[in-house]
Amino acid sequence: MKRYLILEDGTVFPGVGFGSSIITTGQLVVSNNRTGIEQSVTDPDSEGQIIAFTVPAIGLSGINRDFYESINSQCKGVVIGSSSLATVDGSIPFGEWIETLGIPGIKNVDVRALSRHIAEYGEMKASIMDTHDEHAIDQIKALVLPPDLVKRVSTKQSYPNPNMGMKMVVVDLGLKYSILRQLSYRDCNSVIVNYNASPEEIESLHPDGIIYSNGPGDPTDLPQTIENIKVLQKKYPILGIGLGNLLIALANDCKIELLDQPHHESSLAVKEVASGKIDFVNHNHSYTIDPKYISASDFIVTNICVADGSIEGMRHEYLPIMCVLFEPEAAPGPTDGYYVFDEFIDLIGSTKNQYGGGDQWQ
Repeated sequence: MKRYLILEDGTVFPGVGFGSSIITTGQLVVSNNRTGIEQSVTDPDSEGQIIAFTVPAIGLSGINRDFYESINSQCKGVVIGSSSLATVDGSIPFGEWIETLGIPGIKNVDVRALSRHIAEYGEMKASIMDTHDEHAIDQIKALVLPPDLVKRVSTKQSYPNPNMGMKMVVVDLGLKYSILRQLSYRDCNSVIVNYNASPEEIESLHPDGIIYSNGPGDPTDLPQTIENIKVLQKKYPILGIGLGNLLIALANDCKIELLDQPHHESSLAVKEVASGKIDFVNHNHSYTIDPKYISASDFIVTNICVADGSIEGMRHEYLPIMCVLFEPEAAPGPTDGYYVFDEFIDLIGSTKNQYGGGDQWQ
């Protein structure tokens, strides 16, 4: 079935429809991920997004359901060059899998030309539709993307991820399963709470540390979460990942800005400032921290992106707070970022040794 990818600037990319036949609109994101496609599609970060994969062909290795990053979260649509009809291991093909999820897709699109267009003009809204005319373009331009993406993907009720080690409260902004896996590997006894859980609710759980997870959308849409961070950061060690990093920055009077070239790639180089060590890690973010505000804050930059010099990590000079914009859980991507979880656990341990926990460092 002939379908069209229509961008809000009026650019049209023809292709062939697959998956669900519904019309869909969302924020178009160009992903350079070469592997872990099932992780990208089920990542809560992709809520509200149409993902365009630039890899020429998708699906030869089939779909591994063990790689899901959520049960219910999924993107609004997928755009690909081509997909394999059969897989080398006999598992479900990509196109069939997308159909079972009810996601609309479009293939035989010139994804390289699409990637160049987005690189030149920036991320924008797009639709997958059956027709392309002035009315369709006007509809896309008039559409306001929802500001409640985190509310959609965050857990409604607290739940445990039990173990016998340090007690972590994970604030679910769009939590990926792989973060919980990394905490389980380190014997952390975790409780996952709603993105707007109050400081009193979190304190009642007596955490050793708090993690603000990755998630979708604009960080400025979450003013209450920012206020909660201002209270909790004075009492507990905190780790921010992705969106969590940006919210911590806003809670400490830093400013954020859109990247000229958003980072959506499973293996992008990041340099550790102190050592010069290079790590290849997963990225999935369109925002970064404005460096002009870092020098006036109590944060120091710990990691930068090799490709564009943007900030990818920071640490508070006085409080036990560390943050990374990249995704250290490696889903998909290399495992170079795993050390972030180990450093946070070490930070909790050193804070306990120095202060005995609680609010003694205020």
